[in-house]
Order: sequence, then structure tokens, then C-alpha cells
Amino acid sequence: MNKYWYYLTGLNQEFSLESRIFHSFCIVAFCILTLCIPLNIILGLPIPALLTLIALITQACLYYLSRFKHKTRISLWLSIFIIHIIIIVNYFFNSGIQGPSFLLLIAIFFLVISLSKPKEYWFFISLNLIVASGLALIEYLNPELVEKSYMGRVFHFGDVISTYFVSILTILIGLRYIKKNYYISQSLLETKAADLERINNTKNKLFTIVSHDLRAPLATVRSYLEILSNLDPAKENWQEIQSDLIEMTQNTDNMLSNILMWSASQMEGININKKPILLADTLIPVIRVFQSIANAKQIALSFEIDPGLKVLADEDMLQLVIRNILSNAIKFTNNGGKIQLKVESDYPNYVIKISDNGIGMTDQIKDSIFSLKAESSFGTKNEKGVGLGLNLSKEFTDMQGGRIWFDSVSGMGSTFYISIPIA
Repeated sequence: MNKYWYYLTGLNQEFSLESRIFHSFCIVAFCILTLCIPLNIILGLPIPALLTLIALITQACLYYLSRFKHKTRISLWLSIFIIHIIIIVNYFFNSGIQGPSFLLLIAIFFLVISLSKPKEYWFFISLNLIVASGLALIEYLNPELVEKSYMGRVFHFGDVISTYFVSILTILIGLRYIKKNYYISQSLLETKAADLERINNTKNKLFTIVSHDLRAPLATVRSYLEILSNLDPAKENWQEIQSDLIEMTQNTDNMLSNILMWSASQMEGININKKPILLADTLIPVIRVFQSIANAKQIALSFEIDPGLKVLADEDMLQLVIRNILSNAIKFTNNGGKIQLKVESDYPNYVIKISDNGIGMTDQIKDSIFSLKAESSFGTKNEKGVGLGLNLSKEFTDMQGGRIWFDSVSGMGSTFYISIPIA
């Protein structure tokens, strides 16, 4: 039913609100005028019945001109003038001030105000007032010009009451349509405002990250390079600084990757490419990279992955999730610690389990760990993050139809679980 109504009144993208209201009034007018023709005949009012038929044909032509020829303003102006002319004629042939004409003028007044532009108000208001006062004055001065058309009190009351209901129905439908579209427009504005606020917050977060969090590790790398340029390679701390530099560079690269992926997901959306992939082929290259970083902190990073395990996932997304979890595990594990990655079956999923014996998390950190409200923090060797990694990991895991959660005890370590559907 709604589909046909939208077709008859016109789509939002194609017609203005005023045009759609005009089309709605035309459709309602067709129904009412069609009923009024036999009603006037029953009430013994042949002239009003003829005028109603003329109004029906005229309104149908004007509706066609507006709905299918897109000439709403011309149709509206012609409709208003023709309706006033018909009411004037009806006034003299249908009992004048004792008939229903003034009720019709009130309904037309509402129609005009609803559909006309603000700069046209005074013209149409003046037209309506001039017609109403002019008709009343003419009848007052020349009562013989008005034909008393009713054959009895029943017909008189029936005509006036039916016209009253028609007028009320016209106003009710108009108000309902206007209010409905107002609330729809208001909802769209609120949605756009929320989207704009989200985009603005994203922009502010990105600027903060780039201006502060990303500059800090780059400044550290520069400081290390300056030290190395003045340091004798034969000295013992050369290797230590070199290891720190490699770790810092890897952390910065991981941080930049998170920033770029997060920015893309917020601004443009991410296209997911889920397909059957071998877990070992996907994860081991990532683990190898982080093993060299873990070695710099004397952390033992081990893994257990059956080479035949297949999951349904986006390879790039899954690698980013694992990079973030491993990066955090190394970041928050002290020198000489242990990190283990293993895959367990939990049909219909495989669960990637990454455990460490690091510093763990407090309850305050746990509550916001997956949100953008999570503050960036320093690792056991002052490694810097941006507070995006776990938020992005959760978002990407959810997009793949998986789930991510964790257990953590402050001072004892953390275990993260990534559940991915079996292929």
C-alpha cells in the first residue's frame, strides 16, 4: 500500500515537500469529490453536483500536470483560483451564507497556507479574505441573488455537516502529512549531526595522534641515530642501542599501520575479503617478525599451530589483529618473560590464544580496553602506543564474524582469545 501511495504522491528525491502535500490533497480531493457528486444529487442539489463534477475533472488535470509534468507551481496557482471560482458560483446556487461555502473557504485557506511560499502568503490570504467578505457583503446588500436550494431542514443540515467533515478531514490529512515529514526531516538532521560529530571526533583524535603520539617515537629514533653516529661501534652498548632502535622502528611502523587502518575504517569504511586461509601460513610470518623484537627484550615467544588448520577470514585483517596482540604482549612483558601463541579447536571456530606473564591489567584498564576511551600507555621499556590497536582489533574481528575477549590479572599477565570461524 505504501508503495502505491509513494508512487501517487511522488518520491522525496524527486519532489519537494510542498509538491507531495499538493499531490496528497489532490488524491484526497478525488475521493471526496467522487462521493459528493451522488450526495448532492440525493440532497436535491443539481447545480452543486455539476460544480463538483467540474472540480473533479479540473483537479485531475492539475494533478497530472504537477505529478507527471513536474509543473507544481502552475498547477497550484490554477487550482487555487479555480477552486475559489467554483466556491463563488456554489455560494450563489447553494443557499449563500447558510450553505457550506464558508466551511470550504476555511479548508482552502489551510491548503493555501500549507502549500504556498512565504512570500506568497499575503496574496493568497488577501484573496481568501476578499472572496469571503465580498460574498457576505453582496448577499447582505442583494439577498435576492442567492438561491435557496434546500428542499428541507434534513437536506440543509446534511449538506452543511458533510461539508464540515470534509473540511476537517482535509485539514487533518494535511497536518498529519506535514508533521510526519517534519519528524522524518528532524530524524535525518539528527542522524547527520551525529555523523558529523563522529567524523569531527575522528579528525580530532587523528590530529592528536599525529601531532603528539606519533612524533614521540620518531623523536626517540632520531635521538638514537644521533647517539649511534657519535658512538664507537666497538663499545658494548652499541648492540643494545641498535636493538632498541629496531624495536622502536617496528613499534612505530605498527603504530602507523594502526592509524592508517583506523582512519580508513572511520572515514571510508573497510572492504572485507573473507576466504578460506591456512592459519599457519597467515600467522607464522607475523610471529617471526615479532620474535626478533621479543629477543631484544630477552622474551621467549613460542607458538603451536597445526599446519592444516583453515579458517574463514580476511588475511590482512587477521594479521593486523595478531600484530596488535603480540605487540601489546611484548610491550607489557618484562625482560626475560614468556609469550605463547597456540590454536585450539572450539567447533565451529578455532580460538587463537595469546598468553603472556607480563604486568597484566587493572580493573580500570579492563573496562575500556576495547574502546577509543582507552588511554595510550607506556610499556615496560617506555614503549608508546596510541590507544587504537585493541579497538581496531575488536572491530576487525567482529567484521570477520569472530569474537575477541581476554583474561588478565594485575601483576600476573594477560591472555587474549580470538575466535574465528572454521572454513
